[in-house]
Amino acid sequence: MAYDNVLIPSGATVSIGDTVGGLTDVGVLKGDASLEITYDKLNVKGSKAESLISTTRNAKVVAAFELYQWDFDRIQEMLDGFATVTPVAATIVEDYDQVTVADAFDFNEFIECEFQNADGTVLQIDTSGHPTVSGSTDNALSYGTDFLVVKNGQGKWGIIILDTVPVTTMDQVFTISYDYTPAASKTLKMGNASTNLVAKIVKMEYEDAAGTTVECFIWSATNEAGLKITFFDSSQEEPASLPVSMQGGLDTTRAAGDQLLQIIYTPAA
Repeated sequence: MAYDNVLIPSGATVSIGDTVGGLTDVGVLKGDASLEITYDKLNVKGSKAESLISTTRNAKVVAAFELYQWDFDRIQEMLDGFATVTPVAATIVEDYDQVTVADAFDFNEFIECEFQNADGTVLQIDTSGHPTVSGSTDNALSYGTDFLVVKNGQGKWGIIILDTVPVTTMDQVFTISYDYTPAASKTLKMGNASTNLVAKIVKMEYEDAAGTTVECFIWSATNEAGLKITFFDSSQEEPASLPVSMQGGLDTTRAAGDQLLQIIYTPAA
């Protein structure tokens, strides 16, 4: 029997990963996402029809959503253990200068690097281990003091400029310099005779205009229904989408009562 259906409003984000701190945004959603919680109800009655046992078992939760934009890496994440992605690197591009628009970003705001390495490794210039950043007003910024190199929820590398004394203003042009090795191609491979899908944490999150948030975590989910990939003709008005159904079971390594899912509602301040 279906116990409840929790609707996550349109505009929600869906993230998947191995840990709460390592979740990756899977892409742009088409319409709504939903969670459906189900279980079997067990009732045992005595000789006088009195209730002896009333409990549940086989609790499950299904996260259903549809992606407008998807890529091989997201499919691999959802089918970890069944699908693999192999990038073929192209020729390295050295000393690329990415120039920002003055006052386009705030302090502590993520600035995504336009280009990424095919293998997903951190960007650097020469052997520095990181990009370099220079401001049109403040000149060279110090790595680790004035700016940091970080990866966002979509697995992209970029920088964050910190509010330090040497950085006098964000109303200046910043030049981010780095080398990158693009992918010449990517190959998605699926299937073998026997495989174990790797269980993932799935998070759905929605924030309305007032600042109220709903966060939903499924602790141990795998894709039980496979994927249907549709190739539309280019004349179609709507882009192709990818329906996804992630089924969660109990994570018995967690405390009793918090093994299936968790929903956090935080009203606007």
